[in-house]
This record gives sequence, C-alpha cells and structure tokens, in this order.
Amino acid sequence: MSLRRGLMWFVGLTIFVGILVIHYTSDSETWRLLMQARYLGVALALILAALGWVFDALRIQVIAEIMEERVPFKTALSLVFLNAFGSAITPFQSGGGPILIYVLRNNGVPIGKGLALALTRTVVTVVVLGVFVPLSLLFVPDVFKESVAMMGVFLYATIFALLFGILVIVSIVKSDLIKHLVKVVTLRMDRLDVFNLRVFSIVRFFNKQIDLYAQNMKLLFTGGIFRFALLVFLTLAYLFSAIFVLPVLAWALGIGISIKKAILIQGLFFFVLYFVPTPGASGIAEGGGAAIYRVLVPLNIAGVLSIGWRFFTHYLSIFIGTIVAFETIGMEIISAILERKKQ
Repeated sequence: MSLRRGLMWFVGLTIFVGILVIHYTSDSETWRLLMQARYLGVALALILAALGWVFDALRIQVIAEIMEERVPFKTALSLVFLNAFGSAITPFQSGGGPILIYVLRNNGVPIGKGLALALTRTVVTVVVLGVFVPLSLLFVPDVFKESVAMMGVFLYATIFALLFGILVIVSIVKSDLIKHLVKVVTLRMDRLDVFNLRVFSIVRFFNKQIDLYAQNMKLLFTGGIFRFALLVFLTLAYLFSAIFVLPVLAWALGIGISIKKAILIQGLFFFVLYFVPTPGASGIAEGGGAAIYRVLVPLNIAGVLSIGWRFFTHYLSIFIGTIVAFETIGMEIISAILERKKQ
C-alpha cells in the first residue's frame, strides 16, 4: 500500500467510524459529563501515554544490547514514533518494521540485526498479549455472557493465539519447514498469474527473515536471564501504561470501573488489534472499542471513552511520528521503503 493511500485509509476510516460511534452512543448525559470532566484525569492519561513511549524506547535499547548493538535513547524514542506512523498507514500494522530497519541502518546497525530487532519487538509484545486470552476466560468469564461482541473478540483472539503460538514454536524448532511452506505457497501464487510476484526475491527475503527470527529468539533466551526478564518487564510496563489510560479517563468523567476487568478485556482487545487488516486497525479499534467497553461502562460513555483511549494511546504517537518521519526521512524515501516492502 502506498503512503498516500495508507494515510487516506487511516484518516478516512478513523473519522468515519469515530463519527458513527459518537452519534450512536452519546446523549445529553454524555456531553454533561464531558463538560464536568476532571482535568487531572486528562493530565494523568497524557502522563501514562508518555510513560508508554519511554518504556517502549527502553525495550528497544534492551533488544539492541542483546544483539550487541547500541541504540541511544533519543534514537530509540524516535523509533517508537516512527513505528506508530508506519503501522498506521499499512495493513496489519506491518509498515513500522521497514521504517525502523531503515533508520537503524542509518545509525550503524546492520540490516539483518535491524530486521531481527523489529521482528523481536513485535513477537515479544504479541506473545505477552497472548497470555491475556486464557486469563480473560479464567478470571472474567461473566463478561462473555453479557456481550456478544466480547465473545466474538475472544473467539477471534483464540484462533489467532493458537495459530501464532504454533507458528512461534515451529519457526524456532523447524525453521526449514516454514521455509519450504513459504516457497510452495509463493510458487503456487505465482502460477495463478494474479499477483506480480518476484518469486526468488520473495523466497530469499522470507528465508532470511525466518533464519534471523529463529536465531534471535534463541539469542533472547541465551543472552542472559536478566536481560530477558528486563525485556518482559518493560513490555508489561509499556502495555499497562496503555491499559490504565481507560480507567483514568473513566475516573475523569466520574465513572468507576473494575480494574481487573479493564486490564483483562483490554489485553484481549489489544491482542486482536494486531491481526486487524485495516491500516493501523483504524475503524475496528474505534467501533470495536465502543462495543467492548460497554461491558465496563454505560453505552453513552463507551463511545467517548473508546475515542479518548485511542487519542492518548495511538493518535498522539502517530501525529508525533508523522512529524518525525517527514522531518528526518521525507515523503519520497518513506514511499520508496513501503513500495520496496510490498515487492
């Protein structure tokens, strides 16, 4: 997907669904609560968002250290924003990785290690979020009876958690099998004469990616228990910074919610958003959030909370990432990176 098209899809879907969500979920009580909102709650939400950026930057540094590379904190923080920007304009949030690799290469990190770093960052996040899938069923089973939307999200997450878990294990233990499957699928797609594929380039690319992934995952476990534990801790800190934005915003509106439910439901929802095909999960995140947060708050509050949560956890970092991307990389280079990724 091109840069311009990705931006149009993200902005268009976000605005369109956001308007629908506000229109169908708000009433006079909603606007009354918004007018009386505690400014302290809004400030706390901003602080939590900023902490999330810091924790994310720190874990980029930890992954780099495991790979015997050094990434300054300022560079790591810019990578957080650039990843948010790249993820927002590509399906399945896949555009952040190539931009990270490009910036890391310009900072002296070899392409192979940059690829491994970007891949590891995503894999660790998804694996940690995958833990929320069984925990949500175990500790808040009542919410699935209350909401059809929650049951749909759980089933969707369960399927992807199982598939992702199998893929992680097989890709480490049987990486050659994954390479063979990629080769077979690519060749068959090429025979359909529907896609303009560069077969050998694609096969070589995926082979290299699979090798780096397997080596890097093994390196995480052999690089020392302290660094691995620190990486998991920083990932949890990053996720909980985003998760607690919702309860803080609810408190700002004078609404009390169950912290346990908020943590588990959002952890489950975050996991699902990683596998949504729209650019940056736009549209699905806003509409899905409104449907799911009904379990925590009244419907006339669920919509504005969903939009508010997206603003602090995504829109802000995407906006900053857009500025950083255009000032440090430029539209032409970003377009070239995304076009090369597509080939």
